[in-house]
Amino acid sequence: MKAEKFTLACFLILVLLSIMGCASLGGGQVAGINWALGENGGKVTVSSEDPGHPASTLNNGITSSENWDQGEGWQASLGAGADRGQWGFGAGGQGRGGGGGRNQARNWVIVEISQPVTVTHVKIHTIDSEKYPAKDFGVSHLLVQYESEATLGEAVWINADRYGKGVGDRNNIVQHNVKGVIDVRFAPVKTKRIRVLIYRTNDMERSEGGRGARGGSRNTSGAIRLTEIEVCGV
Repeated sequence: MKAEKFTLACFLILVLLSIMGCASLGGGQVAGINWALGENGGKVTVSSEDPGHPASTLNNGITSSENWDQGEGWQASLGAGADRGQWGFGAGGQGRGGGGGRNQARNWVIVEISQPVTVTHVKIHTIDSEKYPAKDFGVSHLLVQYESEATLGEAVWINADRYGKGVGDRNNIVQHNVKGVIDVRFAPVKTKRIRVLIYRTNDMERSEGGRGARGGSRNTSGAIRLTEIEVCGV
């Protein structure tokens, strides 16, 4: 009976921590920690970056977009036609190495965690301020994946089975986001690496109507603008 009560208590604590989100705590494996933070051993690599907006800002603990013009946050060119044709994985939701579908490796962020941990959700902070609102400049379509154990020396990426996806959502892709924070929650997984694939941005959506993202010339490619990525787990 005591063992059953202890197990139930542990489960309730994990649920509560998942609801509360990441705690920015350092040190050992503490429940609710943001494992992406540099001070917690997290490392970030990206497909590309624009001068003045490096990927190193993605795990420094600063989620605000207010200092975007001063170089805070990561920016990269999305690339014309980035979401055309292939959306990536088929029904199995898996891909080996850095590949997958034709566009899988084009625009991505990989967060490497210092040790294998149980991850419950990933929070992607896209640009969102009075000057640069998320509905006009933020990321709109993305997919969160985790790396399973290597098979034959080759990593296997699996789509996170996110909670709350709408009917018709394919491959767990977040679509048509207009918010500053994209909180992707999923069944707990144990991993050392998280990958976020980015397919579309809201300035790309707007440019297709003939209006440029910066209020000037037509922008047919769009740009990825993120301020922080949190990998939350225990």
